[in-house]
Amino acid sequence: MENNGFIHDGDSITTANGKPEADSASYKRANSQKFTDGRKQSQEFDDVGKNTRIELADEDDPWQVTRINVSYTPWNELSRRDKQLRVVAYTLKIILVLGCLYIFICSLDFLSSAFRLLGGETAGKVFQRSDILKNPVAGVMIGVLVTVLVQSSSTSTSVVVSMVGAGILNIKTAIPIVMGANIGTSVTNTIVAMGQIGNRDEFRRAFAGGTVHDMFNWLTVLVLLPVEVITGYLYHLTEAIVNSLPLQQDKTANKEMLNVITKPFTERIIQISKDAIAKIAHGMGNQFDNDQTILKLCCDEVSPSQCCRTRRNNLDFIQSGQNYTLLQKQAVCKEVAQCLGKKKPQPSPYCESIPWIYGEQQTRITTEVIDCAIFKGTNNETKCCQSKLDGLSSEASHIEKCQMLSSCFQSDDHIFTKVDCKASWFNVTEERKVWGQRFSCTRWTRDVENYTCHTECNYLLKGLYPTLNEKAIGGILLVISLTILCICLVCIVKLLHSLLQGPVALIIKKFINADLPGCCGYFTGYVTILIGAGLTIIVQSSSVFTSTLTPLVGIGVIQLDRMYPLTLGSNIGTTTTAILSAMATSSDSIRNALQIAFCHLFFNISGIILFYPIPALRFPLPLARFLGNSTANYRWFAIVYILAMFFIFPALVFALSIPGWYVLLAVLGPFALLIFVVCVIKLIQIKRPNLLPEKLHNWAFLPLAFRSLEPYDKIMQKVFFCKKFQNPKEGEKGPMDSNSSEKRYGSQAINKQTTITRL
Repeated sequence: MENNGFIHDGDSITTANGKPEADSASYKRANSQKFTDGRKQSQEFDDVGKNTRIELADEDDPWQVTRINVSYTPWNELSRRDKQLRVVAYTLKIILVLGCLYIFICSLDFLSSAFRLLGGETAGKVFQRSDILKNPVAGVMIGVLVTVLVQSSSTSTSVVVSMVGAGILNIKTAIPIVMGANIGTSVTNTIVAMGQIGNRDEFRRAFAGGTVHDMFNWLTVLVLLPVEVITGYLYHLTEAIVNSLPLQQDKTANKEMLNVITKPFTERIIQISKDAIAKIAHGMGNQFDNDQTILKLCCDEVSPSQCCRTRRNNLDFIQSGQNYTLLQKQAVCKEVAQCLGKKKPQPSPYCESIPWIYGEQQTRITTEVIDCAIFKGTNNETKCCQSKLDGLSSEASHIEKCQMLSSCFQSDDHIFTKVDCKASWFNVTEERKVWGQRFSCTRWTRDVENYTCHTECNYLLKGLYPTLNEKAIGGILLVISLTILCICLVCIVKLLHSLLQGPVALIIKKFINADLPGCCGYFTGYVTILIGAGLTIIVQSSSVFTSTLTPLVGIGVIQLDRMYPLTLGSNIGTTTTAILSAMATSSDSIRNALQIAFCHLFFNISGIILFYPIPALRFPLPLARFLGNSTANYRWFAIVYILAMFFIFPALVFALSIPGWYVLLAVLGPFALLIFVVCVIKLIQIKRPNLLPEKLHNWAFLPLAFRSLEPYDKIMQKVFFCKKFQNPKEGEKGPMDSNSSEKRYGSQAINKQTTITRL
């Protein structure tokens, strides 16, 4: 059986004898590109083989995969046995792709768990600094850092929602944190793009496909954060929507979809406590109950320690800063003994002494206040309002309080009304330190009853605890997850390369990147956004969805222009998880939880309105291509980019924002102005260079270190690892390029792209 080589160029597949596999128009188009421009030559080498022709061609646009070089025999030329073998081979490859994809998604879950073990405690403690979170810039950077640390925007957003529900944060303070979480979640697919670093052009496309998500999120925050701080439009818009809804708790709203498939495997390796970081953020892991671990140790729905805390706190006389009588202690011991079930129905006599600890306690007191100055009364009216406010009973209703305050406003200048007064109350949480006794449920379950759990969790890495601490286990899991992720990524790419051959490659590439027919073509991008949103809702994670698409962008199946709307859709789809979670919260906090979820939704919708409908404003695309080209030439730049954009820059801005906005403006203001001026000059250089002085037509007047990465590349090449990825000379391929076209036959070398075709 003769094996015919195929050359896929543009929209057609052409056999070696010159006959088109596709339609004649496509064939003419392909031949016009191949032969009329005079760029392609043919040479024959006797040492290669008698019936072998080697065709040389200059490289095409690296962003468009216009040629697929394969050795492929058409279906109608196969024997019956060969047809059966091909069907079996394709079936096995599809099964392997699905299997690798399953393990790849599980490895992303392991990666998230590893980062939670390594940085979850730090992330929770960062959220305790509620005074710092009032700075919107600091809030954004905390959102970025915490989401990167826990590798899950759902986790960081749920912590924010719970803190809002508890009155620790108000909604206006939480909005910048949600914006930051939107940025932090895009680091995963950028890391995944590193898996294709061995192939120059695939890495260029994959890194651009990953960073287009980053660029969209950063640009949206840069535009919408100042708008939100000045106008509060997200807050007012979502408040109006929430107030118009008949809110009712729906415990069945938060359904799991993809997790139903992955959980049976991932939970055999590692299990993480869902509410551990939230409890640390709430300050519940104090010195008396310091048993909170991020690792899930007890698989009870309600552990004895949790039951103890609930029953203890339900007693009316339990308060901070109080010394308890013997009768009160006995009442506590009798109440918490109900948590032991049938094992020990009677409390131990040691319960009245060992669990009781006297010491300094840190407690939070939340009170409702109102700012009397907002009613714009006279100084005497404002002072009268404030003095009466201090004497109001906390048990009085808003109507009663406003009735008492109304007597202070007697002039004609104020704007006080009872309706405005009723809507202007807000919570203020203060931290106070008091001394007194406290019943420690940890000591009671561990030291008195020796009964900390009904059903202990059983998974692979639990055997390492407590011999190794959580951070050590997290480090081991991080190495394992990254190894599995890279292996699966390489296998998926190789299998897809072997599957996408001949007509199959043409059909899939055409289908994915095709526009809608006729006048409907304009709406192709918007349909793609809806598809991206729908698929993200199914997998319930934008990180998983975009990370799965990133290698497909690398191998050229999905073009960058098509990846962009899919990414925008995933940003919309991931907000539905927070909305469903908010619907499942208790009735007293559902309003705030839902409003925060809607803020996340309309933040992304606003970004899409800004950076998609008008093609000229699709700035994330050229920025992503710039990053892709930079990392293709200097591959170490990818690591520098990830460290700088997701760790160093957010940490620096956060540190500068702590003293105040004036310090941040004084330090970063000149840099921001310089970047703005450079961008304006660059735009004029491209569009209207004649408007600039001749010296500014290019950047040649600047030192090389200010306009190129080449000097830094020489430094990086001194590192052994980076020598493998050094920038090759003109006309050459790098030593790590798996698609390197340099092939030697005897003493002759071919330095251009080659297509070997059997005649």
